[in-house]
Amino acid sequence: MKTIQQSNYQYFMETDISKYIGEWIAIFNDKIISHGKNLKEVSSKANKIAGGNKFLLAKVPSEETMIF
Repeated sequence: MKTIQQSNYQYFMETDISKYIGEWIAIFNDKIISHGKNLKEVSSKANKIAGGNKFLLAKVPSEETMIF
């Protein structure tokens, strides 16, 4: 059984997030609920939307970044 965290991570890995390059994004229930350059603001907004539930925070890397 897949957890919410696993589902959010899978969404991050499989979704085209290129329009958010260089920004922080928050993912909850397989959708981006907040994004921006300021981590604190993104996290605060996401926490309100997620109602205290866990969400995934990630910095969208530039195209030159390699992920192993």
